[in-house]
Amino acid sequence: MTTTPRAKGNGHDTTSRPRVLVIDDDDDVCEVLREALTDEGYAVATVPHGAAALELVKHHQPAVIILDLRMPIMDGWSFAEQYRRLAEPAASLILLSALKDLEESSKRIGASAFIRKPFELDDIVAQIERCIAAS
Repeated sequence: MTTTPRAKGNGHDTTSRPRVLVIDDDDDVCEVLREALTDEGYAVATVPHGAAALELVKHHQPAVIILDLRMPIMDGWSFAEQYRRLAEPAASLILLSALKDLEESSKRIGASAFIRKPFELDDIVAQIERCIAAS
């Protein structure tokens, strides 16, 4: 796995659509979310770890970040801590993980929501819409 940022999108004009960043080291999860959220009208980028995400958010501020917690290079907890120091205003964080203490982790990093893996796409879309409406 490379340590350089790899933003993947759909190639369409994304200037007027809300941006969603997916940070997950599972390529299948990233691909499913990228396709589904693009179909819902979002501009979606995916990266495999927190370090790549920190580089990306310096130039492209998302409205919502979907964040896995266990990843190589930089995990979700470290990303959230460093991101909060960088971003003003910060995007809403939605945790997406199979961890048992997801609710506690969500509170710890100030996430707007958490969703357990395996997930339903409708749940993720609903949480994104809620976060965007609240901002």
